[in-house]
Amino acid sequence: MFKTILCAIDGSAATERQLLYVMHFGKTEDASLHVVHGFQLPTHYAAQEGYETLVEQYRQVAINVVEDALAYLRETRIEVSGEAILGPAAEVILDEASRINADLILIGGRNPSDVREMFLGSVSQQVLTVSRIPVLVIP
Repeated sequence: MFKTILCAIDGSAATERQLLYVMHFGKTEDASLHVVHGFQLPTHYAAQEGYETLVEQYRQVAINVVEDALAYLRETRIEVSGEAILGPAAEVILDEASRINADLILIGGRNPSDVREMFLGSVSQQVLTVSRIPVLVIP
């Protein structure tokens, strides 16, 4: 049914549980899996000394989040690709799903962590609102 599945991860503790679902879908659907992690840089520090070092550290952490997920999934012999992409998470997820022609987006869901999220919505809510393909939100 699903040939190309995009798995959006955020590197939180819930990512491991999410990857269990990804493994299941990868095996039962015989689908191509693509892991993506959208991240943003702390621009409010841009004028500070050492900002470039901070930017590189953020990039490396984002890359590590994806590489850890790929290593975990490859242990189960699932063919998977992935990347960390700079940008607002919901935008990155939707753009990447379109780019790879995904049939399904797997994304973690959680309760709003702050007042801003309560008013603007979580990443999963933003993806659900805009996506033109099925989205499975994993609690």
